[in-house]
Amino acid sequence: MNVKTDKQFLIRRDWIYPADVTGRFRQVRRVVGYVLLAFFILMPWIRIGGMPAVRIDIPGRQLSLLGQIFTPHDTWALAVLTLIAAIVLFFMASVFGRVWCGWACPQTVWLDWVYRPIERFIEGKSNKRRKWDSKPKSEWPLSWWARKVAKWAAFVVVTGIATGIFMSWFVGGPELLRGDFGGGAMTVGAGLYLVFFLDAVWFREQFCLYACPYARFQGALMSEKSLVVAYDQQRGEPRKKGKDREGGDCISCNRCVQVCPSGIDIRDGDQLSCIACASCIDACDDVMIQIGKPKGLIRYTTDRDATGIKPLSVKALGRRSFLYLGILALLTGGLVFGIASRSQIKVAVARAVSGSIFTELPDGRVSNQITVHVSNRGDAEHAFTVASSTDGIELMVPGQPWTVKSGQEVRMQAFVTAPRDHFLGGRLPIDLQIERDDGTTAAATFNLLGPNAAN
Repeated sequence: MNVKTDKQFLIRRDWIYPADVTGRFRQVRRVVGYVLLAFFILMPWIRIGGMPAVRIDIPGRQLSLLGQIFTPHDTWALAVLTLIAAIVLFFMASVFGRVWCGWACPQTVWLDWVYRPIERFIEGKSNKRRKWDSKPKSEWPLSWWARKVAKWAAFVVVTGIATGIFMSWFVGGPELLRGDFGGGAMTVGAGLYLVFFLDAVWFREQFCLYACPYARFQGALMSEKSLVVAYDQQRGEPRKKGKDREGGDCISCNRCVQVCPSGIDIRDGDQLSCIACASCIDACDDVMIQIGKPKGLIRYTTDRDATGIKPLSVKALGRRSFLYLGILALLTGGLVFGIASRSQIKVAVARAVSGSIFTELPDGRVSNQITVHVSNRGDAEHAFTVASSTDGIELMVPGQPWTVKSGQEVRMQAFVTAPRDHFLGGRLPIDLQIERDDGTTAAATFNLLGPNAAN
C-alpha cells in the first residue's frame, strides 16, 4: 500500500486486493486457521468437570479455565497466566519473528479464512474487484451493485456470528443461546459488533500496520537470528525485465507483490509491514517451477543467514530465547503445582465493619463480629458450616448452613464471644473450621481483639 503521509491516509485509502495463491505454506496455514476457528467456536461449549472449559465471567469476578475456577482470591494464578502468555509471545517473536501475526492472530485468521473467501465468492478474483472498484460508482452496472450489496449483507451476518462467538467466552455458549445475560452484555455486544464490522469492511490490514501494539514492540524482541521472510538478492539481482535473458532469477513478474495481504514488495528488504504469512514464498516458488529454476528465491530464513539456505536449529537460537524458555518452564511448573495443591475451599476471615472493634458484655465476656468469606471451588453446589475448636469461646453464625454454588463466594457474618481473661495483650487467636456437606474441610486462624487483660 502506498501511503506517503498521515494526511493522505485520512483523505484517501488505497485498497489492497491480494491475489489468490496456492502452495505448501498456504495449505498448512489453511489447516491451522480452521483449527483455530474451531477452537474459538467450541471452547465455550465444552464442559470439563461440569464447568465450561473457558468462561471469563467479569460481573461474577471469576474465570473458569479447563475445569478450574479462579476467583479474586487467586490473583497469583491470574498474574502467572498473564506472564506465561506474555513470555510465549516474547519467545515467538524472538525465534519465529512475526509468524504469530501471519498464522495465528485472530485478525489474520478471520480475514483470510472467513471474510476474504466470502468476498472472492461473491465479487470474483482480485483483478476483477480492482477493475470495477477503480471506476466511478456512477459507472457501476446493476450486477456489480448487486454483488456489493450481497457482500455487505453477508458481512453483516458473519459479523453478528463472530460477535456472538466472542461474547460466548464471557457469558457461556448455552447461556448466550438462551439469552441468559443482562442488558449490559447487550450494550457491550453492540459496541463489539460495530468494531468487528468496521475492521472487516474498512480497517483490515490498517489495524496491523498502524494500531496493533504487538506489531510495534516486537521489533525490539527480534534479533538477527529471528525467522523472517526474505528475498535472496544475490540470487535474484539484477532482475530480468521483458525479453532480457541476462540477470538473476527474478523475472520481475511482481507475483510476490500481488499476493501480499499487506501490499508490500518483499524484495525491498525487511519491513515492519510484513506479517510472515508466506504467501509471497508460495507465489515465487510456483513461478520458479514454471521457469525451471530452484525454489527458495523468497524463503523463511534469518537476517544472519539471508545469503545462505540454513535451516532453523537449536544452535541458531540466541541466549535470549533460552532465557524465555527457562522463565516459561518455571512459571508453568509453579502454576501447575499451585493449582494441583490448592484446596477446594477458599476461606478468608476479616473483621466486620461496625461501630466498635469489640464489645464488652455485662457478664464480663468480650464479643467480636467477623465476616467469613467462603469460596466454593468444587464442580457442584454445596452447603457449608463454620465451627471453632478453640476452648472457651462461643461462635454464633446466623443462617448456617450456607449454600454456595460452584465457583461462587458467600460472606457469613459471625459473632464470637470469649472470656475477658483469655485476651493477652488485647488479642486472642482462634481456630475456625469450615466444613462442606461432603466432609471436605478447610481451616483458618484469626485474632480477636479485646481489652488488655494484664491491665
